Amino acid sequence: MRNGTRVSRELLLKNTNAGATRAASRFDELPLSSVLFRYLWPFWLFKDASRGDRWVRSANYQHNRGMRVFLPGYLLKWLISCVLMLKLTAGLEALASDSFDVFLLLAAASGIALACGVCVLVITGYVYLYLGYNPE
Repeated sequence: MRNGTRVSRELLLKNTNAGATRAASRFDELPLSSVLFRYLWPFWLFKDASRGDRWVRSANYQHNRGMRVFLPGYLLKWLISCVLMLKLTAGLEALASDSFDVFLLLAAASGIALACGVCVLVITGYVYLYLGYNPE
């Protein structure tokens, strides 16, 4: 009996470790572009609540309200990236001379990235507030 208990414990440990490995490897199989997309882009979490019949729209809206809890993390990520882009733009602009050179071009590119980041921040903040205060 004791030997059978040891074998079942070993099988349980093997199955538990295999399950943990299987869950971790699910994300390991995704390409890097998909992982970065999911890490930075908050809108992949949401379903379209404007299509379908009334029940489908309601279910999608309730799903979106449930996914609202993940938005502050995305807001923090985009806020940090916008601050870094602002510092990068200021630093590259300081390196640029009066004539047109590569540092001026890089400063302009990082400024455009900053503007896009601010747009994502505003939209994500609006969606967070809308889903929190609109109980439809």
